[in-house]
Amino acid sequence: MLSHRYALISILLVVLTLTANAQSQREAKDYFDRGSDRYVKGDFDGAIAYFTRVIEISLWHGSSQPERQNWRAASELSDEPANADRIMFIDPLIAAAYANRGMARIHKDDLDGAIADCDRAILINPGLLEAYHNRALIRWAKNDLAGALVDFDLVIRKNPQDAEAYDLRGNIRVDTGDLAGALADYDRAIQLAPRRAGFYSDRGQARRRKADVDGALADFERAIELKPLWAAAYYLRGMVWSDKRDLNRAIADFSRAIELDAHLAEAYANRGLMRLRLGQNVEAEKDFAESLRLDSSLKPRLDQIIRADKESRPRQ
Repeated sequence: MLSHRYALISILLVVLTLTANAQSQREAKDYFDRGSDRYVKGDFDGAIAYFTRVIEISLWHGSSQPERQNWRAASELSDEPANADRIMFIDPLIAAAYANRGMARIHKDDLDGAIADCDRAILINPGLLEAYHNRALIRWAKNDLAGALVDFDLVIRKNPQDAEAYDLRGNIRVDTGDLAGALADYDRAIQLAPRRAGFYSDRGQARRRKADVDGALADFERAIELKPLWAAAYYLRGMVWSDKRDLNRAIADFSRAIELDAHLAEAYANRGLMRLRLGQNVEAEKDFAESLRLDSSLKPRLDQIIRADKESRPRQ
C-alpha cells in the first residue's frame, strides 16, 4: 500500500462511564482524559505518563474490589472461559489505559512495550476488541503477519460488521501474497461502508497487482469522487494511466497530486519518468531532482527504473 505502515496505527479510545463516586476512580478518569488529550496533541511522553498513572491508581484501589459481573460480561466475548484465578478483578478503565499506552509507545518506536501493553489489556478484559485491533496493527508493524491475521480474525468473528477490520485484514493479506483473500475482504469492507474512499483505494491497489487495470482504474476514480482533494488517489490513478501507456493523463494526475501535496516525492519521480518517455528531458530532470530532494532514499530505485526504461526502448 502507498502509505507507511505506521500511518495505519491509530489510538482507539474507549468511552467509559464510572458509576462509583470514589475519589480515586474520579482521579483515574481525569488522568485517562489527560493522557488522551496529550496523545491527540502528539505529546506521547506525556500520554504514557498519564496512562501509567491511571494504571497505578486502578491497580492500587481496584484489587480489593473484584468486579465479577464485569468479568462475566467480558468473558462472553472471549474465546476462553472465565477464570477467576487468572485475574483478581476487572476494571474497564485500566484495560483501556493499557491499550492506549501501547498506542503511545508505538510513536516512541517501542513496539515490544506496545505489544506487552495490549497483551495486558486483553488479559484484564478479554472482551476489549479495540485491544486486539491495536495489537494486530502493532504485529503488522513488526512484520508478524500471521499474528496480525489471528487478531483480526478474532475481531471480525466477534464483530462481523467491522468494515475497517476487513479492510486492514485485506492489507495484511496483500503482504502475505493472498490477493484473492484480500480482494474478498475489500469487497466486504465496501459493502459495509460504501462511502469510505480508502477502501476503494486499497482494493484498487490490489487489483493493480493482479493486473486488473480497468478494475483498479474504476476504484481510484470512485475514491477521487468520494474524496476529491486526496492527493494519494490522484497519484494512484496516475500509476494506472502509466500502466495503460497514457502518458499525458498520467502526468495530469501526478501534477494534481503534487498540487494537493507538494511533498509527495514519488509523484515527482513518476511524473519525471512520464516526461522522460515523452522526450521532455529538461522537465524530467527537474522532477527527478525534486523527488530526491524530498526523499533521497528513492535514488537507487529511481536509477533502476530510468535504466530499465532506457534499455527497453528500441535502438536508433
